Amino acid sequence: MTLDLLFLFFPAGSEAGTAENKLPFYVGEALTYNVRWEMIRAGKVDFLVRPFTIIDGKKAWHFDLKVRSNRYIDMFYKIRDRIEGFADEGFTKSLLYQKTQSGKDKKQIKVVFDWEHSNATYSNFGSRRDPIKIPAHTFDPISSFYMMRTLDFKEKQTLSFPITDGKKQFLQKVHIKERQTLDLSSGKVDTFLFVPEVNHFSGVFKRSENPTVRVWVTADEKKIPVRIKVKVFIGSVIFDLVSEY
Repeated sequence: MTLDLLFLFFPAGSEAGTAENKLPFYVGEALTYNVRWEMIRAGKVDFLVRPFTIIDGKKAWHFDLKVRSNRYIDMFYKIRDRIEGFADEGFTKSLLYQKTQSGKDKKQIKVVFDWEHSNATYSNFGSRRDPIKIPAHTFDPISSFYMMRTLDFKEKQTLSFPITDGKKQFLQKVHIKERQTLDLSSGKVDTFLFVPEVNHFSGVFKRSENPTVRVWVTADEKKIPVRIKVKVFIGSVIFDLVSEY
């Protein structure tokens, strides 16, 4: 289980509301997911909306994702990872992205967004790459999880949006397939099923034959992903929502 399975398939889009009470999420919101690898319990993922902070003198949303493997998976590959996204108060673009990755392939990533020059600069443990150009309203991977929830879903619809992790920028396409009733341990949930194109994805997706991602989002004003299923060469990894407050 790696973060590559999680953060690259949530859509970003056009401008959203300019005040917190117009948005489907709020400061203090917490979403917890159980993670399964095939039939094996693998760990938990928490999405947290932290209090507003200041980035380069600007008031900013602070989104915090924590990934942790359980004791069984720890014996093979211990994961204690964290991703943070910071977006402007009006929620129109990202301002900063940070990722701390554990395990053998340790990373300390920072992506700085320079909107005066329309670029983003990636660094890992302080080693910087050249800036890349980005279009207006580009979001980082974790902030785009929340941008997705501001969009108006309709069946048989295709959305496209700009996204960057600092190393590359691309226009992602997501296909809204249909409305489905999903059976979860908490009961039946009315959802939209959407399927992102994965040709731009890296990591395990590049090494897999016909990889797929399927996401079920509540068909209400909150638009919360309640299940995410990723199929790659190592098998299926499933994220199920188990707690919301």
